[in-house]
Amino acid sequence: MRFDIVGEANAALLCRLVGLAAQHDLAAPDMEVRVTSERMVVRLELDGLDGPPGRIVAEKMLRCIGVEAVALDGAAL
Repeated sequence: MRFDIVGEANAALLCRLVGLAAQHDLAAPDMEVRVTSERMVVRLELDGLDGPPGRIVAEKMLRCIGVEAVALDGAAL
């Protein structure tokens, strides 16, 4: 399952996003991060988190401080 997240450029946000994967006892995600002066775009690939649990995690990501948008497998929430 792929999560595309746009948010503020800060390291604390990365920690919160990886922490959500850890809550489901998933290994460290395959992650790509692009940072501009004010924005950060993160792409997380999480295996073993399909269906409704994946959507729940995406909704939790959207509620994280600093997150502006989340797309799950290419579809915006």
